[in-house]
Amino acid sequence: MRAGPMTTRLSLLKPDHNVNDYGEQQTTFIPFRTVWAERVQWSGNRSEEVDEHFADENVRYRIRSAHPIKEHWRVKPLDADTTYTVVAIEENRRRGMLTLYCEKLNP
Repeated sequence: MRAGPMTTRLSLLKPDHNVNDYGEQQTTFIPFRTVWAERVQWSGNRSEEVDEHFADENVRYRIRSAHPIKEHWRVKPLDADTTYTVVAIEENRRRGMLTLYCEKLNP
């Protein structure tokens, strides 16, 4: 385990499913834990469809495997205004790390 390159602080946001007064199910994301992470890769591109611009941003973070996190949770870097959805998790038992594959949320 290499903790030295972990220089990014991430806030893990856990989904909370509840039913409102009208009977519809709502999902809110509550802060669960703040962890240290290493940003492994960042990629972004832009596409144009029907005269509209769509930005796509993907990022991979590496955190320690001691933190309980699941797919469809959200992560938010504390030094940025972007929020990402965790779409996949890769476990590396030998290093004791988890690699989070994330996609940027549209505002």
